[in-house]
Amino acid sequence: MIATILDTGFRIDETLRARIAGFNRRDDVATLIRPGGIGIELGVAAGDFSQRIFERSQIGYLFSVDAWAGDRGHGTAQYMEAIVRLNAYRDRNSILRMRFDEASHLFGENSLDFIYVDGYAHNGEEGGKTFWEWYPKLKQGGIIAGDDYHADWPLVVSAVDDFVARNGLELFVIECSEDSWNSRYPTWFAFKP
Repeated sequence: MIATILDTGFRIDETLRARIAGFNRRDDVATLIRPGGIGIELGVAAGDFSQRIFERSQIGYLFSVDAWAGDRGHGTAQYMEAIVRLNAYRDRNSILRMRFDEASHLFGENSLDFIYVDGYAHNGEEGGKTFWEWYPKLKQGGIIAGDDYHADWPLVVSAVDDFVARNGLELFVIECSEDSWNSRYPTWFAFKP
């Protein structure tokens, strides 16, 4: 058994710790998603990581959310690319073109098994607001994760560290060794107890 939910909450056992210690790709975190689980990626760009989530997990349904507002090169061209890329998964995927705060109202508390935040590294995911807004929507034993946990993005590191500490979570970091344009920076994640 990899992890169990006890009366005292979620517990990470040594088998899971050993598995995590071997992670070296951003998308390794997707292998931890509960089979049939429901997840969301906040910050989709061209849809590459949403596609990787499908390829690396047994996720039941994934919501892919991005505003594609034209800022930082994320506009209509990337939105169209994401639609094409994720078309093969259309029976298990919804692409939502809206801001993260707008999308949050569509999801109830304890409704998601996986949340991946890859949005606004330049402002620390809005000073951590994204983490706090979405965390109540995560089920016990679910995973909150994100990208850009690196000194090049000090506001992200600060926001993640604060969020993890204030929630009493254990932080895991994947030092990505994959040579890919979107895997240059470490991925962080934590399980909700």
